[in-house]
Formats: sequence, structure tokens, C-alpha cells
Amino acid sequence: MTTIATSTYVKKGEGQSLWVLGSLFDIKAGAPETGGSLAVVEMTFAPGKPGAPPHRHRCGEAVYVLEGTIRYHIEDQAVDATAGDFLFFPEGTLEWMENTTDQPARALVIYDRPAIVDFFNEVGDAATSHTLSPPSEKEPDLASVAAIGRRHGLDIVVPSAR
Repeated sequence: MTTIATSTYVKKGEGQSLWVLGSLFDIKAGAPETGGSLAVVEMTFAPGKPGAPPHRHRCGEAVYVLEGTIRYHIEDQAVDATAGDFLFFPEGTLEWMENTTDQPARALVIYDRPAIVDFFNEVGDAATSHTLSPPSEKEPDLASVAAIGRRHGLDIVVPSAR
């Protein structure tokens, strides 16, 4: 990352890479790089996997699909967004995504409050390679993830035990 005058310039392959819930998140910019204005994250979702559990942000979220197909569940509807499609979720929208295909899918996601990066840092692991995370034998502890999310402006809907 380079600072030019008061601007930020991030080259391809630069930024912080994290493995978050089975996906690769490349943090292009957060609060320090945007004067606290927004967060920009390039996300790569694994084939045949959910990208996130159902959740609501206490911020707006804009998504531009770069590659592949990502199924977004928005309130009680679903759309299959493909490369070139754009979505915007106002604050409080119930949404979640999944990659229902057999190929990775990528999206550029912009949040209008950068605190979400703190959440990604707390629940994610530093990526040791610029690839999707290795498969995990155990399911994530969504109750723990939800508790962390609440501290960072993210309300995760955890299914109740039966």
C-alpha cells in the first residue's frame, strides 16, 4: 500500500489477507486508509459453501460481483448475482450469501463504516497463502462468532438448538 499525498493506493496482491469462515478476504482499505470513512474488501468464496450466516449490519454494504455466481439471500428473497452485478444492502437488511457453484466466486464489498474490519480480524486467521483456506473438519462456533459480531456492529442470526 502506498500513500500519495492524502490518498491511498493499493496494488493488486497488496493489503491484509485473512481466512474468514472458509473464505479468503483481502482487506484493501479500512479506517486508517480511508480516514474512518469505509472499508473495502475483496472476498473469494469457496465453491459449494456458505460465505456467511444470516446477518444484519449496522452499516450499509455495497457488493460488486467480480467473478462467478454468488447467491444472495435478502430478507425473504434470493438472487443469483453474477460478474458485473451490483447489490446494495441498507443498514439493518437481513442478508447472507453462498456459492452454490463448483467454482470459486469473487466480489468487491464496500462497507460505509470500517469497524467491520475489526470483526474480520477477530474471527479470521492470517492467510499464509493467497488461496482459499484449507478445509476444516469442524463447523465454526456461530454463537461465539455472533458474540464477537455484536461488538463490531454485526448481528448474526444463530439458529436455535432443537
